[in-house]
Amino acid sequence: MTSRFAHLSAWSAQLLVVAVIFCADGARAQEWTPLSPVPIDPANRFEVRAGVFAHGVGSVEKDTVDFNGSFVTPRLPLAVGDFWAFVVPRFEIGGAANLSGRTSFGYVNALWTIPVWDRLFVEAYVAPAIHDGSLTPTATQAGLGCDVLFHAGASVGYRFNDHWSIMGTFEHLSNGKTLFGINCGTNRAATGSNQGLNNYGVRIGYAF
Repeated sequence: MTSRFAHLSAWSAQLLVVAVIFCADGARAQEWTPLSPVPIDPANRFEVRAGVFAHGVGSVEKDTVDFNGSFVTPRLPLAVGDFWAFVVPRFEIGGAANLSGRTSFGYVNALWTIPVWDRLFVEAYVAPAIHDGSLTPTATQAGLGCDVLFHAGASVGYRFNDHWSIMGTFEHLSNGKTLFGINCGTNRAATGSNQGLNNYGVRIGYAF
């Protein structure tokens, strides 16, 4: 009995230490509460984001890396209820610099941030983009066809607190011939004229 009591006391002491560690800082404990159905939505503030992307996956520009940075505005000040706030876009101004001399680009996105559950959120965006890549296919660069391209993509993210977040992002850069029938540059060619870029990355965001 004494041995069992001593064993139980040892476990209780360990649990008490863990509780003290997690409860000593009230602010920290509040940040890491379990998931709840009430989403955190700091999308009405400014935000800066930065990250790295696997560039041109599946194209001749593959196996290179982009550094991506952007500045995000709050939602537009439109008079909608809280329930419909997610349909109001934000604007994201940014760019991606390829670290191996492949295609770099800049963009101004219309961005929709949608809180899902507690700290989880999803995003979608679409915008024009300008680039310094090639309009015709080469051995190391995709033939992008147009000087101004469509930039579209989506993210899945997690907010650590009201300021910091992390997100996984997919983005597509394309001249839009297949979807919109646009003709410019090599788009006039019958084949090989809709070479786009698919990039996959991870970014950190800071809202203020």
